[in-house]
Amino acid sequence: MRKVIYLCWALAFAIAAGAQVKVPIRGVAPVTMDSVVVFDLTRGMLRAKIPVKDGRFATQLSFNEQELLGVGSREFYIPVFADGEAVEIDFVSRSVKASALNEMAFRCDRSLDSLDAVLSQQAMRLSQLVDSGVLTNKEMQEQMASLHSQRIAQRCEILKPYAATLVPVAFLPDMIMEMDYEQIVPWLKEGAPYMSHPRMYTAIKYAEGLKKRQPGSPFIDLTLNDMEGKPRLLSEWCGKGNYVLVDFWASWCGPCRQEMPNVVESYVKYHGKGYEIVGVSFDSKADAWKSAVKQMGMDWPQLSDLKGWQSVASDAYGIMAIPSNVLLDGEGRIVASNLRGTRLHDKLKSIYGF
Repeated sequence: MRKVIYLCWALAFAIAAGAQVKVPIRGVAPVTMDSVVVFDLTRGMLRAKIPVKDGRFATQLSFNEQELLGVGSREFYIPVFADGEAVEIDFVSRSVKASALNEMAFRCDRSLDSLDAVLSQQAMRLSQLVDSGVLTNKEMQEQMASLHSQRIAQRCEILKPYAATLVPVAFLPDMIMEMDYEQIVPWLKEGAPYMSHPRMYTAIKYAEGLKKRQPGSPFIDLTLNDMEGKPRLLSEWCGKGNYVLVDFWASWCGPCRQEMPNVVESYVKYHGKGYEIVGVSFDSKADAWKSAVKQMGMDWPQLSDLKGWQSVASDAYGIMAIPSNVLLDGEGRIVASNLRGTRLHDKLKSIYGF
């Protein structure tokens, strides 16, 4: 399993301590590895480093029962549930001997990795076709979007046979962050074994946030300060007859900064037609916020209560990751959310006709 983070996340959860179990962990590692790391995949915390000697490692550690662990390195790890049974991992041959649950998790992980490898090759091929002039950048982006949709659908199909087990805990939370609300709903099954696991908490909260931003929902008015410290209402701009993008971001968020030129481009192109943007910052430091606004040329209204992830906007709109946004119609109803990259421009083109 490999993990890539594309967004800035607010991770907040309460985890009750469960019964402790001892888990023997042993196996074979490449001679290039001097240690095998064990980390908590729920909290993202390092739990242990197991020394590797002559290509072998072995230890016994205590964990909360059914705690989800990542065993390997920070670049490559194998998901392991702490169920009290011994886990034997061969990182050279990429094989696992463990409980039925952990062997199922490994098989699922291997299937997902195989799918990603195939899709990665297809994406590389598309890039080569652009370099050779066979495809335009726009055509490549359209086909990449199609590949992304295929990836989500196929990953869900791979996970379905494990829906009556704890296995989805290892994969579903990361998948949900890439899924639309309609794709997530079938997985939010009350009583499913995986639903009560602590690692699902953030994913469930994220899904609840998406529900608040579903098309057709009215915007929620907020009172936040502008850059001069004056209290302002979102309703000063929203529901006044024009389309408004409420853009959630922060100066400290790298993905937000990467996306901002795209947002600026949309403002320059459509503002003359009535399109408005209202920035809602999750900053906590006024100077950093104001400096970023100036530096990135964000020439639209900016609001913040300077409370970081504790901003009133977080709960009101279910924002747990940034960059994020909602596009409102002239009546103040949500028509789309999380419009990034070409999706933002495609949506605005469908509205304004160019």
